[in-house]
Amino acid sequence: MSKQLIHNRTDSQYIFAVGFLLFILSCCAAFNVMALTNQDFDRIINQSIKIRSSDIPTYNKNLALLVQNQALLSVSQREELVYLQAYKLGMEGKFLQSIAIHQKVENSKNIKVRIRSLKTQLNLAYLINQYPLSDQLIDRLLNEVINLDDLKLKNDVHEIIGYFYNHIGAFQLALNYLDLVQDANSSPRNQCWLQQLELLANLGLRNIRGNDPQILAYIDFCLSHKENITAQSIILENARFLNKEHNYAQANQHMQAYQSLILASTYTPHHQTLFGQLTLSNWGLNDLDQAQYYGLKAIELMKEGEISKWDQQTYQTMAKVAQSQGNVQQAIQYLLKYQAMQQTIASLAQQKALARAQIEHTIFSKKAYKKKLDDELNSTSKRSHLASHKSNEYVQNFANNRLIFAIQFGIILLLGGSLLYLRHLQISTKDKSNHDPLTNLLNRNGLIDSAVSTVSLQRSNKAELAILVVNVDNFRAFNQEFGIEQGDKLLQDLAKLLSSFVEDNQHIGRAGADEFILVFPNKNSATIKPIAETIKTQIAALSERLKNQLDSQIKVSMAISDSNLSDYSLKYFYTDTSKALMKAKALGGDQIYCFDKTMTDREKFKTNENKLKYIYE
Repeated sequence: MSKQLIHNRTDSQYIFAVGFLLFILSCCAAFNVMALTNQDFDRIINQSIKIRSSDIPTYNKNLALLVQNQALLSVSQREELVYLQAYKLGMEGKFLQSIAIHQKVENSKNIKVRIRSLKTQLNLAYLINQYPLSDQLIDRLLNEVINLDDLKLKNDVHEIIGYFYNHIGAFQLALNYLDLVQDANSSPRNQCWLQQLELLANLGLRNIRGNDPQILAYIDFCLSHKENITAQSIILENARFLNKEHNYAQANQHMQAYQSLILASTYTPHHQTLFGQLTLSNWGLNDLDQAQYYGLKAIELMKEGEISKWDQQTYQTMAKVAQSQGNVQQAIQYLLKYQAMQQTIASLAQQKALARAQIEHTIFSKKAYKKKLDDELNSTSKRSHLASHKSNEYVQNFANNRLIFAIQFGIILLLGGSLLYLRHLQISTKDKSNHDPLTNLLNRNGLIDSAVSTVSLQRSNKAELAILVVNVDNFRAFNQEFGIEQGDKLLQDLAKLLSSFVEDNQHIGRAGADEFILVFPNKNSATIKPIAETIKTQIAALSERLKNQLDSQIKVSMAISDSNLSDYSLKYFYTDTSKALMKAKALGGDQIYCFDKTMTDREKFKTNENKLKYIYE
């Protein structure tokens, strides 16, 4: 009996010890969860944004931790979590789902969340060939990036736009935007991404060829820094161009060297591209069995409803393989698949051509408009001449019946007056569409109309021309603090002040939400620098007056360039003053910065006048 009691007491002590140990462990786990602070969550989010596809296990681990502690996150941190979840779906090839989730935070109050969401949507949108959506996203990104002070994120925006223009075949324009990227202190990840984009543009322009030493060096660089997805993209693009150049042996050898690396990743679009290009290279080498093997694997990965020219190329190659093997029936089946895709591929090519047409420089549409206006005036003159001739006939034929003549002449006058009135309404409507309703200054479209004529005139006369860009510092913050009504009043006051410095209202315009552009014929950077100083002084005086009402200080950043620096080119005026304005902003704002030619490599901008889209529109 005593032994049984001893055993029971020992068991009870053991159970109590185990329970106490479990209680301590649960408390420690709870303490570890509660020990995470907002700073810890910010660190995890920033690390995830930085690594993304370069370290997928860590990315997934961080994402799970954030989801587990979602209730402890701030509103901004929850939006960042939504962005990270959407990005994960994109890496898995679930593009439509990723876009839908990104759209939930595209209007976030956090500008960085907004821009990251929009640029990732742009990346995904043209992967699924939604070009109209891409065009809208670029417009929004360019409007947002003006107010962004994060240089890395601003670089990302220029890179993704360059990527889009590569995608539609506007390679020189892609290089123009990529040249705006300031990558002096960028991370290896960003360097790899930029290298990929520049290589694609240069391959498209035939500046380099497949297996160029520069391409192979970039692949090694990206792999050495674990930027595997970017490295794989460069590998596959190199293989595509080698196949396109009929260098099938080099293409095959190149892909075989990296096949295991690509297949080890979870990014299935790269798997499909690899198999498709291996199909083509093996067919080119007359290895029909291998071509058939890889072709079947590529077809197996094709998704229902998603069609690309590379899918079509695979079916065309498989038809050739089947025909060479004597399997005519199978060849016909592949050709039917090829033909079924033809209309969609042709439509995609047409959409790309339309996208390229939409980025034509506005000067061409203006020329067309002016020609149309001249034709209308000539037509009106001819009608007037005809009416006059008929009038003379009426005078001769109805001299004896003045009443009839008077009635007919009155009808002619009435019709002529109606035509003139309608023409007046048309011109008046056109004039209103060229003016900003808030400040009554020229808007971007009106300003480029005026600038085209002014630049042409000054170039013809070999006379100087200078441009001054005035940008209100932290205008968005001013609007948020004091309201849109006060922001509008400030813009009106600035418009009135700036208008006093130009001789003609055709030489000033509001080019953005918080940006004004002033055109000074017969002046250069040196002669308008004192004018800019005077403007700065008067704005400081305006700020002092407003300070009593709003307790806020108004500051502006200004950029200057002239025809000697920008070669009488609207495109160069835009890029040069943009770079000078970025320098002024980088110095903390409230600066006047003059562009100089050391700030750019002009050779990279030697393109046709129709290459930049977003100058004033």
